[in-house]
Amino acid sequence: METKKHCGYIALVGRPNVGKSTLLNKLIGEKMAAVSPKAQTTRRRFRGIHTEENYQMIFVDTPGVHVAPEGKKLNEYCVSEALDVLRDADIFVYIIDGSRAFEPSRKESDEAFLLNCLEKSLSERAVPLIVVINKIDQQHPKGPNQENIKELMGRLQTEALIPLSARTGQGVDTLVKLLKEKLPEGPFLYPEDELTDQNMRQIVGELIQEKLFLLLGEEIPYSCAVEIVNFKEPAGERKYPEIEASIHVERDSQKAIVVGKGGAKIKEIGQRARESIERLMGQKVVLKLFVKHTPNWSKDVEQLKRLGYTLPKDK
Repeated sequence: METKKHCGYIALVGRPNVGKSTLLNKLIGEKMAAVSPKAQTTRRRFRGIHTEENYQMIFVDTPGVHVAPEGKKLNEYCVSEALDVLRDADIFVYIIDGSRAFEPSRKESDEAFLLNCLEKSLSERAVPLIVVINKIDQQHPKGPNQENIKELMGRLQTEALIPLSARTGQGVDTLVKLLKEKLPEGPFLYPEDELTDQNMRQIVGELIQEKLFLLLGEEIPYSCAVEIVNFKEPAGERKYPEIEASIHVERDSQKAIVVGKGGAKIKEIGQRARESIERLMGQKVVLKLFVKHTPNWSKDVEQLKRLGYTLPKDK
């Protein structure tokens, strides 16, 4: 008798910079999703796949849910990407950052906005919800406490509360065990050895974006967008993959910051990105980066579409 298989989509949701991408990488056992200490490193949903015995978990990493400033089309896109995932996921994993202040009762806060969105989604269809408190190794004195967590769990009718550290792996096994119990029965949707359904161009773009967030100042990365212009596989005299990428900046003055004195900064970004890409692909690559001034791309709907950011209402 064949053992029953279980498979489903698991949405990882939370406000910006709670550790969703770090958790996804830990769950699938491979560095796939971009990670940095800055908020909004993740701009698109990213699927990672973990297959174990008769269980296939398809994790969907989402941009951080936040109150989008008026007129900021990129922020609107990020929020719509995250909330769109809630329409189809089989399980919700709501991630709270234990290293920051937790303010679900403050009406104008990102946390309150996200709670309202989750409450609405759960009222429309019954979906198991697991609350995760991440970064338990970095507890904040004003972080989640018993009182507000109890209130939250009653309001959202959660399955469980799991404290963990995505960085160290502490508590992650407990989460995986519970997810297996909640996965719906059904056939696997992906080959058992597949770790993501993203294509290599998308992953490479994410890794370059990650280095921009890690190596540039506080504000500049948010004005940058990465576009993979060419991705040539080895052929003929070309021994290694050759990748050309444009880094779009909103103001002309930002080009000099990204390039750096004598080209030092863009060289460092390229070197660090190339190292990450080579680790992932298991071979040498040739990476060429160019900086391009694209005025106000993050507010221009047409430019956003061209760069792969399309709001549902503009599709």
